Amino acid sequence: MKMIGAFLVIAASTMAGWVYSTLLKKRLHLLNALVQCFQWLETEVGYGSVPLGEAFMRISARLPKEVHVLLSSFAAELNGTAGLTADEAWQKILTQNREGLALKAEDWALLTDFGWTLGTTDREHQVSAIRQTIARLRHQATEAEEECEKNERLYRYLGIAAGTLVVLLFY
Repeated sequence: MKMIGAFLVIAASTMAGWVYSTLLKKRLHLLNALVQCFQWLETEVGYGSVPLGEAFMRISARLPKEVHVLLSSFAAELNGTAGLTADEAWQKILTQNREGLALKAEDWALLTDFGWTLGTTDREHQVSAIRQTIARLRHQATEAEEECEKNERLYRYLGIAAGTLVVLLFY
């Protein structure tokens, strides 16, 4: 019975380490997808003069599921009957999706800041705000990549080591 308990403790802590290291990778992929999203948005708004709702629907079809849900929900809110402004719809969607995406507080703050300029200025200022957001997202992605390279294996091994330590302490 002790062996089964020891195995379960080690397995659980190992899985916790793997889950946390996976979250680091997931954040990096999300940030890279958001950079791509905002690059496409810059093209749609700056050169295509496409309305925001339509632009976000076009872009969302080309992105991974997590970002697709965020953008398509925003487009639906923007085009919905509630009559929300672009900023209100963006903030609402960010609040709804906060739990489902593996982003840090700085990432959410960046997306929130972008929402304040969304749809409130002319096209040139919109493109400028999008470019600033792209630069900030790239910076966040670079930091996430460094953190992932530095800590991914650490969290995996730390999970195994913590489980082993608990088993050794109690048995």
